[in-house]
Amino acid sequence: MQVHAYPTDATVPVALPEAERIAATHLADPGDAAAGIESIVTEFDTCFTVVARVPSTADQTIAPPLTPVSVIDKATGAVSYWPSYPVTLVAERYGAALADAGLVIEEHWPGR
Repeated sequence: MQVHAYPTDATVPVALPEAERIAATHLADPGDAAAGIESIVTEFDTCFTVVARVPSTADQTIAPPLTPVSVIDKATGAVSYWPSYPVTLVAERYGAALADAGLVIEEHWPGR
C-alpha cells in the first residue's frame, strides 16, 4: 500500500513538540481554537497521529462528529490523511506501509 503525504517545514526527526507545532500550523483551521476544538497528538513508533477533539454539545443525545485522523511521519515531518479509524489501527497500518516502502511525499499540498 502506498501512503501519499504532503511536505511540511518540520525539523526532523520530529519530536512531540514539533508534531504539536505541525498540527497547529498545517492541520488546524483558523477558527478551531475559538470554537473549542483542539488537536490531540499521540506518539507511536513511526509517527504521530492527530485528531480533533470537538467539544460536546449540551444535548447528550447527539453524538460528537467523527473526525479524520492525520499522520505526521517522524522521519520526514510529512502529513498524510486517514479515515476516522482508531488511532492505534492507523498507526499500525502506517507502519506497515512504511515497511513496504510505501511512503510517497508529494511536491505540493492539494490546492496549493
